[in-house]
Amino acid sequence: MKKIGIFGGTFNPIHNGHLNIAKKIGNSLGLDVIHIIPANVPPHKSYIPIMEGKHRYEMCRLACEGDPLFKLNDIELKKEGRSYTVDTLNEISIDYKYSKLFLILGSDSFLSITNWVGFEEITKLAVLCTTPRDIKEVAQLNKMDQLFKSRGVETIIFDIPVIPISSTLIRKRIQNRMEIHEMVPRNVADYIKINNLYNKIEYEDSNIK
Repeated sequence: MKKIGIFGGTFNPIHNGHLNIAKKIGNSLGLDVIHIIPANVPPHKSYIPIMEGKHRYEMCRLACEGDPLFKLNDIELKKEGRSYTVDTLNEISIDYKYSKLFLILGSDSFLSITNWVGFEEITKLAVLCTTPRDIKEVAQLNKMDQLFKSRGVETIIFDIPVIPISSTLIRKRIQNRMEIHEMVPRNVADYIKINNLYNKIEYEDSNIK
Protein backbone atom coordinates (compact mmCIF):
# COMPACT_ATOMS: atom_id res chain seq x y z
CA MET A 1 0.00 0.00 0.00
CA LYS A 2 1.38 3.37 -1.00
CA LYS A 3 1.43 6.25 1.45
CA ILE A 4 0.47 9.58 -0.09
CA GLY A 5 0.93 12.97 1.55
CA ILE A 6 -1.42 15.89 0.84
CA PHE A 7 -0.13 19.36 1.64
CA GLY A 8 -2.32 22.26 0.55
CA GLY A 9 -2.32 25.97 1.20
CA THR A 10 -2.35 29.38 -0.41
CA PHE A 11 1.47 29.29 -0.54
CA ASN A 12 1.53 33.06 -0.85
CA PRO A 13 4.46 32.54 -1.28
CA ILE A 14 5.68 29.04 -0.50
CA HIS A 15 8.70 29.19 1.82
CA ASN A 16 11.35 27.10 3.57
CA GLY A 17 9.11 26.59 6.60
CA HIS A 18 6.51 24.85 4.43
CA LEU A 19 9.14 22.69 2.76
CA ASN A 20 10.86 21.79 6.05
CA ILE A 21 7.65 20.53 7.66
CA ALA A 22 6.52 18.61 4.58
CA LYS A 23 9.94 17.00 4.09
CA LYS A 24 10.36 15.93 7.71
CA ILE A 25 6.84 14.56 8.03
CA GLY A 26 7.26 12.78 4.70
CA ASN A 27 10.51 11.17 5.79
CA SER A 28 9.15 10.22 9.21
CA LEU A 29 6.15 8.47 7.70
CA GLY A 30 8.02 7.02 4.75
CA LEU A 31 5.65 8.67 2.30
CA ASP A 32 5.97 7.72 -1.35
CA VAL A 33 5.03 11.19 -2.53
CA ILE A 34 3.64 14.47 -1.18
CA HIS A 35 1.19 16.40 -3.35
CA ILE A 36 1.81 20.14 -3.00
CA ILE A 37 -1.54 21.75 -3.78
CA PRO A 38 -1.84 25.54 -4.14
CA ALA A 39 -5.40 26.58 -3.27
CA ASN A 40 -7.55 28.58 -5.64
CA VAL A 41 -9.78 30.56 -3.26
CA PRO A 42 -9.67 29.16 0.30
CA PRO A 43 -13.11 29.52 1.97
CA HIS A 44 -11.66 31.12 5.12
CA LYS A 45 -9.50 33.62 3.21
CA SER A 46 -11.73 34.66 0.31
CA TYR A 47 -11.86 38.27 1.50
CA ILE A 48 -8.07 38.75 1.49
CA PRO A 49 -6.04 39.65 -1.62
CA ILE A 50 -4.06 36.64 -2.84
CA MET A 51 -1.42 36.56 -5.54
CA GLU A 52 -2.61 35.17 -8.87
CA GLY A 53 -2.71 31.43 -9.05
CA LYS A 54 -0.32 31.26 -12.01
CA HIS A 55 2.42 32.93 -9.94
CA ARG A 56 1.79 30.83 -6.81
CA TYR A 57 1.81 27.70 -8.96
CA GLU A 58 5.10 28.66 -10.59
CA MET A 59 6.73 29.44 -7.22
CA CYS A 60 5.62 26.03 -5.93
CA ARG A 61 6.97 24.39 -9.07
CA LEU A 62 10.34 26.03 -8.56
CA ALA A 63 10.38 25.11 -4.85
CA CYS A 64 9.65 21.44 -5.63
CA GLU A 65 12.11 21.26 -8.50
CA GLY A 66 14.56 18.40 -8.21
CA ASP A 67 12.97 16.77 -5.15
CA PRO A 68 11.34 13.42 -6.02
CA LEU A 69 9.29 13.46 -2.81
CA PHE A 70 7.23 16.44 -3.97
CA LYS A 71 4.62 16.38 -6.73
CA LEU A 72 2.98 19.67 -7.69
CA ASN A 73 -0.77 19.30 -8.18
CA ASP A 74 -2.96 22.03 -9.72
CA ILE A 75 -6.25 20.26 -8.94
CA GLU A 76 -7.63 23.25 -7.00
CA LEU A 77 -6.28 25.99 -9.25
CA LYS A 78 -8.07 24.43 -12.23
CA LYS A 79 -11.42 24.83 -10.50
CA GLU A 80 -13.43 28.02 -10.38
CA GLY A 81 -14.52 29.40 -7.02
CA ARG A 82 -13.59 28.20 -3.56
CA SER A 83 -11.37 25.26 -2.73
CA TYR A 84 -12.64 22.63 -0.29
CA THR A 85 -10.23 20.04 1.09
CA VAL A 86 -12.92 17.37 1.23
CA ASP A 87 -13.45 17.63 -2.56
CA THR A 88 -9.71 17.50 -3.21
CA LEU A 89 -9.26 14.42 -1.03
CA ASN A 90 -12.17 12.68 -2.72
CA GLU A 91 -10.67 13.25 -6.15
CA ILE A 92 -7.17 12.17 -5.12
CA SER A 93 -8.53 9.07 -3.37
CA ILE A 94 -9.97 7.94 -6.71
CA ASP A 95 -6.50 8.11 -8.28
CA TYR A 96 -4.96 6.27 -5.30
CA LYS A 97 -7.64 3.67 -4.55
CA TYR A 98 -5.33 1.28 -2.69
CA SER A 99 -3.24 3.91 -0.90
CA LYS A 100 -3.39 5.64 2.46
CA LEU A 101 -3.67 9.43 2.47
CA PHE A 102 -1.98 11.67 5.04
CA LEU A 103 -3.23 15.26 5.25
CA ILE A 104 -0.44 17.59 6.42
CA LEU A 105 -1.88 20.57 8.28
CA GLY A 106 -0.58 23.68 9.96
CA SER A 107 -1.32 23.62 13.68
CA ASP A 108 -3.92 26.38 13.32
CA SER A 109 -5.77 24.32 10.70
CA PHE A 110 -5.56 21.18 12.86
CA LEU A 111 -7.19 23.06 15.74
CA SER A 112 -9.99 24.48 13.58
CA ILE A 113 -10.61 21.63 11.15
CA THR A 114 -13.84 20.59 12.89
CA ASN A 115 -15.36 23.73 11.33
CA TRP A 116 -14.33 22.79 7.78
CA VAL A 117 -16.87 21.70 5.17
CA GLY A 118 -17.07 17.91 5.16
CA PHE A 119 -14.98 17.44 8.31
CA GLU A 120 -16.36 13.98 9.07
CA GLU A 121 -15.66 12.81 5.53
CA ILE A 122 -12.14 14.29 5.65
CA THR A 123 -11.33 12.14 8.69
CA LYS A 124 -12.44 9.02 6.82
CA LEU A 125 -10.31 9.87 3.80
CA ALA A 126 -7.01 10.81 5.45
CA VAL A 127 -4.88 10.70 8.58
CA LEU A 128 -4.53 14.20 10.08
CA CYS A 129 -0.90 15.22 10.64
CA THR A 130 0.55 18.36 12.23
CA THR A 131 3.31 19.79 14.40
CA PRO A 132 3.22 22.65 16.95
CA ARG A 133 4.56 26.05 15.95
CA ASP A 134 5.90 26.62 19.46
CA ILE A 135 5.86 25.17 22.97
CA LYS A 136 2.70 27.10 23.82
CA GLU A 137 0.67 25.03 21.35
CA VAL A 138 1.71 21.60 22.60
CA ALA A 139 -0.93 21.26 25.33
CA GLN A 140 -3.68 22.57 23.04
CA LEU A 141 -2.74 20.20 20.24
CA ASN A 142 -2.50 17.23 22.61
CA LYS A 143 -5.96 18.00 23.99
CA MET A 144 -7.43 18.13 20.50
CA ASP A 145 -5.52 14.99 19.55
CA GLN A 146 -7.04 13.09 22.47
CA LEU A 147 -10.51 14.29 21.49
CA PHE A 148 -10.02 13.17 17.91
CA LYS A 149 -8.69 9.76 18.92
CA SER A 150 -11.65 9.26 21.30
CA ARG A 151 -13.86 9.66 18.24
CA GLY A 152 -11.85 7.19 16.19
CA VAL A 153 -10.06 9.82 14.09
CA GLU A 154 -6.52 8.91 13.02
CA THR A 155 -4.07 11.68 13.91
CA ILE A 156 -0.31 12.08 14.27
CA ILE A 157 1.39 15.00 16.01
CA PHE A 158 5.07 15.35 15.17
CA ASP A 159 7.76 17.02 17.24
CA ILE A 160 9.48 19.00 14.50
CA PRO A 161 11.36 22.25 15.18
CA VAL A 162 9.46 24.83 13.15
CA ILE A 163 11.43 27.42 11.18
CA PRO A 164 10.07 30.82 12.30
CA ILE A 165 8.98 32.01 8.87
CA SER A 166 5.59 33.09 7.57
CA SER A 167 4.38 34.25 4.18
CA THR A 168 3.13 37.42 5.86
CA LEU A 169 6.64 38.23 7.09
CA ILE A 170 8.11 37.55 3.64
CA ARG A 171 5.63 39.88 1.95
CA LYS A 172 6.37 42.64 4.45
CA ARG A 173 10.12 42.24 3.92
CA ILE A 174 9.60 42.55 0.17
CA GLN A 175 7.60 45.75 0.65
CA ASN A 176 10.38 47.09 2.85
CA ARG A 177 12.96 46.18 0.18
CA MET A 178 14.64 43.62 2.44
CA GLU A 179 16.26 40.33 1.39
CA ILE A 180 14.27 37.07 1.54
CA HIS A 181 16.83 34.60 0.14
CA GLU A 182 17.17 32.79 3.48
CA MET A 183 13.40 32.36 3.77
CA VAL A 184 12.56 30.86 0.39
CA PRO A 185 14.46 28.75 -2.14
CA ARG A 186 16.76 30.96 -4.20
CA ASN A 187 14.92 30.28 -7.46
CA VAL A 188 11.66 31.37 -5.77
CA ALA A 189 13.29 34.58 -4.52
CA ASP A 190 14.58 35.27 -8.02
CA TYR A 191 11.14 34.64 -9.51
CA ILE A 192 9.52 37.08 -7.06
CA LYS A 193 12.09 39.75 -7.91
CA ILE A 194 11.93 39.26 -11.69
CA ASN A 195 8.13 39.42 -11.68
CA ASN A 196 7.95 42.28 -9.18
CA LEU A 197 5.55 40.38 -6.88
CA TYR A 198 4.13 41.50 -3.53
CA ASN A 199 5.05 45.17 -3.85
CA LYS A 200 1.47 46.42 -3.81
CA ILE A 201 0.24 47.82 -0.50
CA GLU A 202 -2.88 45.60 -0.66
CA TYR A 203 -0.80 42.64 0.54
CA GLU A 204 0.77 44.45 3.49
CA ASP A 205 -1.78 43.66 6.21
CA SER A 206 -2.83 40.27 4.92
CA ASN A 207 -3.03 37.42 7.40
CA ILE A 208 -2.51 34.62 4.90
CA LYS A 209 0.01 32.11 6.15
